[in-house]
Formats: sequence, structure tokens, C-alpha cells
Amino acid sequence: MAAAFGHEKLKVHQKGKNFVAIRKQLLDTISRRVAACDHLDRGAESILLNIAHASSSWSPKERIVYLGNANGSALECAACLDVFVAKNMLTTRDIFLGKSQLREIVSMLIAMREETSSRIREDHSAYEATRENSVFSHENLDVYQIALQFAGWVEGTCTEFSCSADPRSKLDKSSTSTVLNIAEGNGRFSGTDQAKFLGIAYKATVQSASLVDLATADVHSTPGRAQEGQEMLRRIAAMLTSLSKFAVEST
Repeated sequence: MAAAFGHEKLKVHQKGKNFVAIRKQLLDTISRRVAACDHLDRGAESILLNIAHASSSWSPKERIVYLGNANGSALECAACLDVFVAKNMLTTRDIFLGKSQLREIVSMLIAMREETSSRIREDHSAYEATRENSVFSHENLDVYQIALQFAGWVEGTCTEFSCSADPRSKLDKSSTSTVLNIAEGNGRFSGTDQAKFLGIAYKATVQSASLVDLATADVHSTPGRAQEGQEMLRRIAAMLTSLSKFAVEST
């Protein structure tokens, strides 16, 4: 029997495989495909691929990059699960096992990052999340919570939109992108990477604002609903601008 690859012996890799199975079970229960479904598929695959690359990298600098990619993908997956809850497609109970598995993965990846000067180790590192009932640190960010609220607003308001299905689909994608990039950026190990993902989240927020204008242009009966969505987007944009500036200054 051929010897196993180094990454196959890592507990964090096994946990990543466990999450892949959990991901499939959750997606099988969802009644329709939304943008977060594809992101969850790609994110789960990215966790495993980047752990493998990190395990096989001799350069500490290169290893940190791959571990950061894996960590960001794990947090992106966690954000996807939150989006499903915000859209009332799953419950917090449904996603509990998946988020618990992702938290263990993140804790191990952080510990591995701290040991890049020597061979990869798999101790758990302290990972704090201070908001009540939060699992990951990005859940403590007000901008993340408001972005989730907006994703829920999109799901609850789309039936009132008089436009074609294309802008609605794009609005699902852009609102989801804002949530996921806030989460992934918060998990990156450098200020430069954090700023990059926050910038992507900001662009997605601006796109959402233009799509809301398009989708609600003829909704005369509920003008307050469009205004509600735009107000959330303005708050998100302002907070992302401040966070991006702080991330750049911290590099």
C-alpha cells in the first residue's frame, strides 16, 4: 500500500473532509440554489487544497500564505451558513455542527501559522468570539451583522420586485459577496489581504445599491422598503471604508 501524503495525516485535513460531508448534507436540504451554495462548495474545496499546499511547502512565507487562504475559506464557509439562516433556508440548529467543525479547523490553522518557523504542528490556538452566541470573531463586527440583515432583506423583499429575474439573481450574488468577503477578510493574516477583501465587499455593496434602485424602480406601493435597504447599504459602505483604512494603516 502506498504511503499517505503528509497532509493526509493531519487532523485538520481530516476535519476538513468531515466538513465537506456536512456541507453536502446541508445543501441537500436546501430547496433552491442561491449564490451562497456555490461559494460553500468552492470554499470547502479550498480548505482542503490549501492545507495540502501548506503541508508540502518548505518556505515559511509560502506556508503562511496557504494557511491564510485555508483560514479565509473556512470563515467564508461559516458566513455561507449564516447567509442560509438569514434567508430562512436553514436554522441555527441546522448549521451548528458545521460551524463547530469550522471553528476547530480555524483554531488549528491559527496554531499552525504560529509554528511556521518549524515543522507544522496541530495544537489548538485560543480563538475568541466575544459577542453572545457568536462562534467566530467576524460575527462581532456590526458591519457583518448588518450585511447579514441586508441578505435577509433581499430574500424577504424579492417577491415585491417588479423587474426581471436577472437583477434579482445579481442582487443575491452581490449581497452574499458582501457578507462573505467581510468574513474572509477578517480571517486573513495580513493587513494588506484584509484590505483587499474589504475592498471587494465595498464594491459588492455599491453594486447592491444600484441593483436595489433598478429592482424597486416601479415598486410604488412600498417605497419604504427600498429606502430601508438603501439605508442598510449606506451604513455598510461607511463601516467598510473605515475598516479598510484601519487595515491599510496597520500594515
